[in-house]
Amino acid sequence: MELTERLERAEGEMIWALTQSPPAVREALGISGQRIGKGIVVVMSNDSIDYWSRASGFGFDGPIDGALVGEILDAARAADARALNFHLAPEVLPANWAEICAEHGIVAGGTWVKAVREAGPVDPVPTDLRIGVIEPDEAATWSALQIEVFGIPKDQTDLLTAFASAPNVTAYGAWDGDTLVATGGLVITGEVGECVSGTTLPPYRGRGAQSAILARRAEDAFAAGCRWVASETGKPGPGEHNSSLANMERVGFKVAYDRQIYRWKA
Repeated sequence: MELTERLERAEGEMIWALTQSPPAVREALGISGQRIGKGIVVVMSNDSIDYWSRASGFGFDGPIDGALVGEILDAARAADARALNFHLAPEVLPANWAEICAEHGIVAGGTWVKAVREAGPVDPVPTDLRIGVIEPDEAATWSALQIEVFGIPKDQTDLLTAFASAPNVTAYGAWDGDTLVATGGLVITGEVGECVSGTTLPPYRGRGAQSAILARRAEDAFAAGCRWVASETGKPGPGEHNSSLANMERVGFKVAYDRQIYRWKA
């Protein structure tokens, strides 16, 4: 339970960092946040893909019940949330979670895999691409590549650009000559390094970019004093292959648990 809490809080603080975006970005996207106990509620009211608004980190400093969920949703409504995604570790869900969901109009969504790697020697991953840290004048290119590959709305470009230089965040890339072809990010919270923003342009896949960026992030996180690095990806179905999960396992990550996402819509 202690490790799970550390991992969930680190991921939550990564999302909370959005509330520290430049004022113009927060205003344009309707970003706000509220802490309830040790959990966080972050709302992006102008997010057309309903991805960023999130409640996480709950269930560790007190049980999850209908009253707490009501308080969380009141905070979301007050912030004009279009939707709210509940990211809750499976071990904190109460026995009557299905009843709480029915009461508040919350429905089950997809399942994510939480993967973690303990500190230790990191073997370099061979690649013919150059791996390095994104410089401030490259942040816009870093964000634009993610916008293109993930299909993120272009009005979120400034959000990702600002995130690249946020406190405790390091942005990484892979280059083919002078061309940025892959991205990654590392957010350090206490003893956990959260690996995010992993993308590769389709023509450059299969050349080791993501595995190499993961290895570099793990190495840098452990050098900075982290005891673990963690990341998330969608859970593959039976017989399916998830290249992101395969890259993590190649660098020594192991699946810690599956976490189903639950969504409320206004």
